[in-house]
Amino acid sequence: MTSLERQVGKWRVRTPAGDVETRDVLVATDGYTDAAVPALQRRFVPIGSYIIATEPLDEGVASALLPRRRMAFDSKHFLYYFRVTADRRLLFGGRAEFGRPDADTTRRAAAILRQGMCTIFPELAGVAIDYAWGGNVAFTRDQMPRAGQIDGLYYAGGYCGHGVAMATYLGEQIARRIAGEPIDHPLFDDRFPPIPMYSGNPWFLPLVGAYYQVKDWLQ
Repeated sequence: MTSLERQVGKWRVRTPAGDVETRDVLVATDGYTDAAVPALQRRFVPIGSYIIATEPLDEGVASALLPRRRMAFDSKHFLYYFRVTADRRLLFGGRAEFGRPDADTTRRAAAILRQGMCTIFPELAGVAIDYAWGGNVAFTRDQMPRAGQIDGLYYAGGYCGHGVAMATYLGEQIARRIAGEPIDHPLFDDRFPPIPMYSGNPWFLPLVGAYYQVKDWLQ
């Protein structure tokens, strides 16, 4: 989608492949919301999230890291999350960089994550990192997800890094509302206020990052 045009009783959705006319539109772009939907762009803040993956580990090492093979995360503001994969790699991720994911930010984030990984698991100091990647997650001002209707558009997003579960759940709820069911839900918000002095360029992220780093140091 490149743009939306509201017409009488319908929407015209413009795409590179042609236009689509529809009664309802659900915007589910989360961390990739852009100027095509300015109302939501002023409410969702895209933040980079990054992951590294080690080379396959010996069975004994992998079993000792997380014996029950559960997903784990810590309680910092700049949190780390990690798990062992089926092929015995350690996936290790976190908010290591606040910049938009690209080759440079991913490279810097990978170095930060490797350092954090070795602090938690010093036995992995000599292990190679085979993969590193990043992507956007969307944060709201109060770090709570939202769904509802704004300017005639249905939306769902702002999962703050927990979208695997919440996007599936809220997607079902907003679909029921679009279908006509009266849904009363604490995360539905048709008055979702924009973030003051924000129009899509998260200029304040370095300040926010520094603030939370200091809070982590003081803990």
